[in-house]
Amino acid sequence: MRISFKLKLILSYLFLIFISLGFIAFFLDKNLEEKSLQEIKTSLINEARLIESNISAVPSVLNNSTYLDKLSKDLGLRIKSRITIINPEGKVLADSGVSFQETANLENHLYRPEVIKAFKGQIGQEIRYSSTLKIDMLYLAIPIKNNDINIGVLRLALPLTSVQKVLFVVRKTIIVGLFFTLGLAFVLSSILAKALIGPINRIIYTSSKFAQGDFSHRIFQSSDDEIGKLAATLNKMAQDIEEKIREISTKNQHLEAIFNSMIEGIIVTDSSSRIISINHAIEELFDIKRTQMRGKFFLEVIRNSEISELINNAMGSAKFISKEVVLLISAQKVAQVNVSPVFEQDKVIGSVTVIHDITEIRRLETIRRDFVANVSHELKTPLTSIKGFVETLIEGALEDKENSLNFLEIINKHVNRLDTLINDLLDLSHMESKEIVFSKNKFGLSGLVSEVVLGFKSQAKKKGVELSFELPQGLEIFADKSKIEQVLVNLVNNAIKYNKEKGFVRIYSEQLADKIKIIVEDSGSGIPIKDIPRIFERFYRVDKARSRELGGTGLGLSIVKHIVELHSGSVGVESTEGLGSKFFFTIPR
Repeated sequence: MRISFKLKLILSYLFLIFISLGFIAFFLDKNLEEKSLQEIKTSLINEARLIESNISAVPSVLNNSTYLDKLSKDLGLRIKSRITIINPEGKVLADSGVSFQETANLENHLYRPEVIKAFKGQIGQEIRYSSTLKIDMLYLAIPIKNNDINIGVLRLALPLTSVQKVLFVVRKTIIVGLFFTLGLAFVLSSILAKALIGPINRIIYTSSKFAQGDFSHRIFQSSDDEIGKLAATLNKMAQDIEEKIREISTKNQHLEAIFNSMIEGIIVTDSSSRIISINHAIEELFDIKRTQMRGKFFLEVIRNSEISELINNAMGSAKFISKEVVLLISAQKVAQVNVSPVFEQDKVIGSVTVIHDITEIRRLETIRRDFVANVSHELKTPLTSIKGFVETLIEGALEDKENSLNFLEIINKHVNRLDTLINDLLDLSHMESKEIVFSKNKFGLSGLVSEVVLGFKSQAKKKGVELSFELPQGLEIFADKSKIEQVLVNLVNNAIKYNKEKGFVRIYSEQLADKIKIIVEDSGSGIPIKDIPRIFERFYRVDKARSRELGGTGLGLSIVKHIVELHSGSVGVESTEGLGSKFFFTIPR
């Protein structure tokens, strides 16, 4: 059974008051009883001495039983006590409590305690239960002397009923007063306990709010006592905790913002390789949700045994580990994985894994290597030819008018090729630096395409390619006209060069939601599917021998891509090997 603190406090007050008043009542009762008995004893002693003086004044009075009987009964009525006169042998000579005839039948009193003391010359006093009268009696005996010789004993007996009645009334009054006091104390202690419990209940209520994490509440206590100090301390504690929580929350928000804004993927695990947290980069990299993986083992969520082994090794060795790992997910990616163990008091409690996607870096490194190799190759071929013919001319071929002119024409052709290559490289570099400023204007696209087609009529006719376009007359775009012309020239030129005899090249457009799509379709040999992702890279050729034979630099499509992207558009290709290709680009309206 649960007892409230308020009830405990009230019961404590009542218990203390009850014990205190009980002790007071006990000692008061004992003191009153003793004083009452002492007064009765004093009174009986005085009365006994008066009676004894009357008896001892008459010579040979103990031999006159009739006189003693009459004297004892007269005096007994007056003092309301039982008077007994006893001779030295213990025989009762007279007793006011019985008739004269019954006196002779009374038992010998020689060995009564009070009588023994009286025969010794002392005042004998004794309280004992009377089996005759069925009550407690006070017996007082004094010696009867004649010329300092004990000639008998005078005993007075007084029933204690009057004393007990007085004590009963007093005790009743004390008990009633005790219960009245306890009742009053209960009321007062309830009021006092309520006054004490009120602030405590407020403290309990506010403390429960603190326990629930709500530190905005405060305890209002105006007193300066211990409870007031406790309330002030709790308020100060709540304020400090609230400020600390706010500070920690702000720091956590900053850390969370940093955590989620990092482009590197971060995985935090505990000592058993269970995932504690991941950032957005990991969600995107592995296509998982943070809510689905928290608390799960690493391999349950990310099925990559190599990374899992790195995490276990880092925690096992308590050392930083870094390794390049190939990720086989939706597309093959290359990642630099760095694993650092987390310590608490020199004990490894988890790990932090940072996964940096270096796929693009590796791709760019490959492109850079290919670019250097391609540029070197593209420059080396014409330079070798130029050097060979120049050396031939120097060695005497210059005198050969017929051949020397042919050599110079070949040198001029390679020089023009180098010039075109370098100009394309400069254009490409200029566009990649994004320092180029376009002169954008609104112009009709149909008219521009018509001019480009007209410029390629002769080339198309030589190869037997049918060149046509179908564009709405009112179609206008806002762009740099010369750069869009360069895009169209590149695409149409490639479509004709890599087409088959009696093929076709068709230029048309499609209207998109917020863009215009221009398509250059040809009936050429098409592009193998493996080459399509790299077709817009610098110097990338599907058929390298044929491309060089036709005089291309390998930079045309890369220039097209950069021009279109600088116009906030995009480029693409759809092709089936052996069935032709569709090169397209989009320009915002």
